[in-house]
Amino acid sequence: MLTSKRICYGLRILCDLATNAEGFQSAHTLAEAYQAPETFLRRILMDLRRAGFVEAQKGRIGGYKLARKPEEIKVGAVIRALEPEALELAYGQLKGRGAGVQPVEKSCPTWPLWNRLETRFREELEKATLADLLAASRKG
Repeated sequence: MLTSKRICYGLRILCDLATNAEGFQSAHTLAEAYQAPETFLRRILMDLRRAGFVEAQKGRIGGYKLARKPEEIKVGAVIRALEPEALELAYGQLKGRGAGVQPVEKSCPTWPLWNRLETRFREELEKATLADLLAASRKG
């Protein structure tokens, strides 16, 4: 499965904030844990804050924490907050991105299959919650 770094880190941050719910976590601490650039994670955190998934607190003991319960955070909404075009990336519909990508036209005999899969993919993203991700990760 391919996804963007923003989506991958955004969902990972939300999982970590849900798992470590006591207090706030700083962008610096998250960046060290992920070995990722702090400025990159700060931009993701700003988008998550704007969308109402996390709240921020300034100061020495500040940082970020979940603003909602994990059951209330839909994966599809997180993806739209981080990359509004991302839901259109499923099954090769990259809209001009990437070498060798071919959009499937409605006239193609394979289109009904890809369309059905894309529809199901989107439905699953809209149904899945952060709580579902946490439960699945515990199962291994």
